Amino acid sequence: MESVREETKRLLALYRKGLISEDDLVDQLEDARRLAEPAADPQSSAARAHAKVIVAVLDGYRAAEESGAETLRRWAELCRDAALAGGLRTIAAREALHAELLAQRVRELGSEPKAAVPSWLLDYNASLIDPRASDAQRLQAIVSQFPDIETALAPLEKTIEALSEDPLTREMLRTIGQDERASLEWLHSAYATRASHA
Repeated sequence: MESVREETKRLLALYRKGLISEDDLVDQLEDARRLAEPAADPQSSAARAHAKVIVAVLDGYRAAEESGAETLRRWAELCRDAALAGGLRTIAAREALHAELLAQRVRELGSEPKAAVPSWLLDYNASLIDPRASDAQRLQAIVSQFPDIETALAPLEKTIEALSEDPLTREMLRTIGQDERASLEWLHSAYATRASHA
């Protein structure tokens, strides 16, 4: 019963972060509840429920990465700082590749990518490509949203730890996480450099 309780808490955390939709949350809570009941094949039920959760998480990441790629690409087009534009293009390309890899894995796991970008993220991304914003303001918005890189990556690390039975997805996410760390470090550095010259 404790494992179902922990799974429920984890699902609620994913929902609050906008990584799974309300419908997915309800479906997965139902699956978790059924796991607590006696079943003819509890291992099979647990495996199906786990796979469904993983697909929802991967699809949520996919939607966020796809949205991030488009936002950074458009920011690079608006940017008048050639050095900043170069870094943004690279990060946008990585985000787009992540989205493609995640969509491929969702399909391999028997589903179709369908997660929507949460409204808070749509609003945040729109603020980054507002033509009235300066590059300094955009960088500050990134650093304010992700002030601590370890904390920003903690949800992804937790997902990676939960994937001991799925090494393909685990290592794919681990390498995506390394890219995310490099991107955040570069953005923090770009902000610090420009703030020191302001």
